[in-house]
Amino acid sequence: MEVPFSEILNRIAVIDRDIAELNRLKSRLPADRPYSPTIQLTFDKQINTLLNERVSLMELPILHPPLWLLSKEGLEPSTESPLLKERKSLLAGDLSVPHPNEQDVINFIREIPKTEVHLHLEACVNKETLKFLYKKNGIEVTDKEFEDKYNFKDLNGFIQVFFFVQGSVKEASDLGYFIDSLADYLRSNNIIYCEAFFAPSKFIQNGLDFDEMVEVMVNRIRQIEVKDGITIRLLVDVSRSFGPENAMNNLKRVLGLKHKEVIGIGLGGAELMGPAKDYSEVFKVARESGLRCVAHSGEDDGPWAIWDAVNLCKAERIGHGTSAIQDPELVRYMKENRIPIEICVTSNVFTGKYVRKEQNHPVRYYYDQGLMLCINTDDPDIFNVNLTYEFFKLYRFLDFSIDEIIDLVRQGVLCTFHPEKESLWAAMEEKIDQIKLKYNLVSEKQVTAV
Repeated sequence: MEVPFSEILNRIAVIDRDIAELNRLKSRLPADRPYSPTIQLTFDKQINTLLNERVSLMELPILHPPLWLLSKEGLEPSTESPLLKERKSLLAGDLSVPHPNEQDVINFIREIPKTEVHLHLEACVNKETLKFLYKKNGIEVTDKEFEDKYNFKDLNGFIQVFFFVQGSVKEASDLGYFIDSLADYLRSNNIIYCEAFFAPSKFIQNGLDFDEMVEVMVNRIRQIEVKDGITIRLLVDVSRSFGPENAMNNLKRVLGLKHKEVIGIGLGGAELMGPAKDYSEVFKVARESGLRCVAHSGEDDGPWAIWDAVNLCKAERIGHGTSAIQDPELVRYMKENRIPIEICVTSNVFTGKYVRKEQNHPVRYYYDQGLMLCINTDDPDIFNVNLTYEFFKLYRFLDFSIDEIIDLVRQGVLCTFHPEKESLWAAMEEKIDQIKLKYNLVSEKQVTAV
């Protein structure tokens, strides 16, 4: 559908005004009130909705575009007309100025290729797909029940939403819809490599066959890689929510697989219900079998829990790790041993155990201390956030420069279990350098090449 150019500009102007007003109101919200996290969540959801609408408007075909918006064939950069320069300025902002337009920063972050490794498959299912699955499987759920489920206030409330999403699956083929939703999310944020958690315990309890579920997901993952060039790998969540015996049973199921798409295990679930030390034997068997091992830790418990995860379970990455800042010795240990922390700013603010607002998140301290970090969303459709905006929050609330954001993208690649990290980053860096030119960001390397 083509839209008159004036209508697009007018709507974008309204969106920009509304976003500015929402951010202004949000900044005035007191941080030390019990009601603050819930209200902040409402602000974030609305801001994200408006940002996504703005991006979609910029991608619409234009009916009768003005002449100055059209490029002129054959013009060398040195002979560009003023109209063409004005067009470029509109479509790709100038990030070289001291205080660039925030929407230009968001557009730049969205365009550059990225990786993500702390992402729950079940939490990437959008509400439309979820409602479709419930209806398909003959389960009555009202709109009010949907909204009530998503209006949680802590980590345990989030876990209940997680089980609610899993409840929509009645046959293994339903998980193909989960992978399709994940792929939609990855495409919209230009995420080219992803490691996603899949938690099978509830599905198995409901009578589904583990091997059949994995087969469905792997087939869809392979189709997506051929079609879109997006690589998806799975980490099976052995889950502390169901106890060590269940975790060992899940591991044995993983060990029986022969798919390259399933690369390891993760320890998720309610942290206070299952200390990492209770799962050390599960992780020992997994390591000895050649599986990659990661663990959620320090999200809802103190730094001692992270010590157990890295010393007893030998976790290769720590999910969240917000409480590590309480123990400088632990921070030094993780830096010296290059154990990455999977940063999930929005998730940590929403669950609210150690972080109540973005400005107080320890990611700034971790980065300045030289820890290996990767930026993630954790649960994009549950928190109504995406990786683009997660990086933008670092820029807006935690004083990360654009160069530092690009460095975090690089670190994100190095934190993956990709077999050829350097080659992957080299290809990504080449594309990022091209996008930097579009936004008038020229690195020393590019200046030398010119």
